Amino acid sequence: MTTMTTDNSGDVRLSGISKTYDNGFTAVQPLDLVVPQGSFFALLGASGCGKTTTLRMIAGLEEPSSGTVHLGDQDVTHLPPYKRPVNTVFQSYALFPHLDIFENVAFGLRRRGIKSVKKQVEEMLDLVQLGEQARKKPHQLSGGQQQRVAVARALINHPKVLLLDEPLGALDLKLRRQMQLELKRIQTEVGITFVHVTHDQEEAMTMADTVAVMNAGRVEQLGSPADLYENPQTTFVANFLGTSNLIEAEVDTKNGDDIVLKAGGGKLVLPGARCSAPATAGGKVLVGIRPEKISLTHADDAGSIPEGRNRLTGKIADASFIGVSTQYVIDSPVCDELAVYVQNVERDGRLVPGADVVLHWSPAHTFGLDAAQDIDAGVESVEEEAA
Repeated sequence: MTTMTTDNSGDVRLSGISKTYDNGFTAVQPLDLVVPQGSFFALLGASGCGKTTTLRMIAGLEEPSSGTVHLGDQDVTHLPPYKRPVNTVFQSYALFPHLDIFENVAFGLRRRGIKSVKKQVEEMLDLVQLGEQARKKPHQLSGGQQQRVAVARALINHPKVLLLDEPLGALDLKLRRQMQLELKRIQTEVGITFVHVTHDQEEAMTMADTVAVMNAGRVEQLGSPADLYENPQTTFVANFLGTSNLIEAEVDTKNGDDIVLKAGGGKLVLPGARCSAPATAGGKVLVGIRPEKISLTHADDAGSIPEGRNRLTGKIADASFIGVSTQYVIDSPVCDELAVYVQNVERDGRLVPGADVVLHWSPAHTFGLDAAQDIDAGVESVEEEAA
């Protein structure tokens, strides 16, 4: 496979950038953001969070109300789109139906007056694994193949940055997952900066090196997919990226670097380094734990649980077998509906609705959030997106 070479020097830097429309609606609050050169960067959030508007300001399709856009050392804030070293791939692909795949990809080169395009187009089609489809028309290709043609057409112009606006949204689930891996492979091979807008958390976490979670026009949290999932800083991020059990607790004491909390008549231990809330005695904290981090033991075997683990008691309200795991809903004194995901390795036949159980997990898997935040934050946004 031929690797495309281009001058990729420089990060994408947004400084104090914002967008307020004439009707007074602020789509993007003033934000500072750096997209590292050569990275796969995702802007993730529900509809209306400002992610697409941010992308369009990088592309030059929206004029910022304030702030600047730099690509490397170049201030492109007021440059029209065609003068910026960026290309955009949209969800609709916008391929020319009357041209074959070869000519669709060659279009940008021919528009610039380049006569000899054969070698570059063939290299680009090989990159997206469509060399044998060169003389077909777009309607003869699958949705995933059309998407790869759109990427090839954008990359052949050697942009410094490729912008992707919900590029997989029109594909079915299986094809979308295949294309996630395909896009990541292409980005790794060409080595240029990809900025990808999506509302799909799995999509962002599968492909991106860095994810900016956006909410109400602001970047709620920025980090690697693993860091965002394991160490959410707000309830919105905790709920938007997967499922989180959030338990209201009261700070009891501190034990070295750990915080000891009171919840439901028992004690829970939270590593101080994983608490983003003020932890003063008597203060309230939301204790977070992901469903797959929790082990479930029948109450009759509670004595076998190792010392030092966080524990809660409860009763199984519901159990759903989904093949790789069983998803339980637990009624507990601290929460009406705790979610627990147990891998189906050695199933305990006693773990059925109505059974008394003990939930337990390593304190190291616990995170703490500010109890002043809305526990349902993020959930509503996900439901709005689904609607």
